[in-house]
Amino acid sequence: MTHGSHYLGKLYNDLIANSPQTISIDIPSDMGKGRISQTQIKHGIIFSDWQMCYQSDMNVQGTASKDYIQIIFCLNDGISWGIMDEKRSITIQKNESCIYAGHGGTEYACYKKDSNFSFKSIKIPIAYFSQLLTDYFDGQEATAYEKKLLDGISKVPVTPIMEQILAETSQFTQYRGGLGYLYLDGKLLELLSIYLGEVLELDILMEKNVSMSRTERTAIMEAKRIIDSQLAFAPSCEELSHLVHLSTTKLTRGFSSFYGMPIHQYIIEQRLTQAAQLLLEGDRNVSEIAAIVGYGKPSNLAAAFKKRYGVAPKNYRESRFDPHKK
Repeated sequence: MTHGSHYLGKLYNDLIANSPQTISIDIPSDMGKGRISQTQIKHGIIFSDWQMCYQSDMNVQGTASKDYIQIIFCLNDGISWGIMDEKRSITIQKNESCIYAGHGGTEYACYKKDSNFSFKSIKIPIAYFSQLLTDYFDGQEATAYEKKLLDGISKVPVTPIMEQILAETSQFTQYRGGLGYLYLDGKLLELLSIYLGEVLELDILMEKNVSMSRTERTAIMEAKRIIDSQLAFAPSCEELSHLVHLSTTKLTRGFSSFYGMPIHQYIIEQRLTQAAQLLLEGDRNVSEIAAIVGYGKPSNLAAAFKKRYGVAPKNYRESRFDPHKK
């Protein structure tokens, strides 16, 4: 019995030791508040979660390792950063993301004071990324992706499904040992497939909408940003068209063409995705979440949620992350 207990104790400790490890650093209180967390999994992939708010402007610089391709998701206040050696800069706003390869140059950024920065980033070793392209695409496709992604900077909107997968990545702690790595590997591939599809799709959309002026495209993307920033009180189509200075007809047609669904449906999808994320992240009840995402009645949220996810909101977290449930 004692031997069995010792064996089980050692096995459990080994499982924990071989689980994905997260290192967290708190922002010093005299500089501001927030936390930076980093999790390394197989193949040298690094997941990072940045939550920062500084008391004064912070200027930082460092080397962009040429060994990685990086995807950055901006979930709150936007930021710009520059690459000194190449004299170019990158800007991403809330609910935008970008993918680019480091080239060993020096990057610099200024974090404005009293801004709430929230980023998630994934760094993938270029050797592994190239291997994935070789494994899953034919030569011509792989070459096109490499040219597009390794030589430039691609920006795409953060879609509802991306937000959902990003929220789910934090649930790897539900699984011990190799299962934690397997879970994160699966989420990475799921996110990467959707992301690459969006990068390519955006190129196709831009070509398909060549008759649409840059001003119209910018207005449609601004309309989406407005919806995302005030989801619970999203403006009507008429109000949106006034805010972005585009006719209702052009806005509704353009939005459907760009994002694959009408504005009303997009708002519903976003609200349900946000509700799912809130259910995964905390202890709020369905009534509170309904109010946060813009449903007047919890019963309306519950009905729409069950239609979308196949389960009632109150059972969603358990159904997603109980490893013993099918």
